[in-house]
Amino acid sequence: MQRFKIGVDAKNLQVVMNRGSYDMTTNSVTKNLEIEVSSVVLEVSVREQNPSVKEKAKRILEGYVSKMKNALADESIGPKLVPSLKKKIEEAIGHLNGWLKYVQNSQANDNVIEENMKLNKQYYEDVIAKIGQLKHSSSST
Repeated sequence: MQRFKIGVDAKNLQVVMNRGSYDMTTNSVTKNLEIEVSSVVLEVSVREQNPSVKEKAKRILEGYVSKMKNALADESIGPKLVPSLKKKIEEAIGHLNGWLKYVQNSQANDNVIEENMKLNKQYYEDVIAKIGQLKHSSSST
């Protein structure tokens, strides 16, 4: 039986291994090999199409951090930030960075991530909305 490193493009793996049910080198039928390769290709394809909870959470958290850091650095928004909101944003960035580290941990629990992402969304969407309002008001002047 041949072993393969998963990590190559799934299409290439399928093309290379789908020679048919008759193997020229051993003059034997190799249906099992075809079935195994197909399941590996299927598993890789499904994994690519359905991002995991961790990947979604990572993208969302990185988006929040990016928007908040950009707001602090933006010359048109930064001066308009009320000190309490500025402090809230700085604390939020620290909190979100902690969550990013947790989400990237291979042993992180998907259920815990989902529950806390709901709470994070409720809390940080409000902050992002305030930043958006400031950005909109600064662009209209």
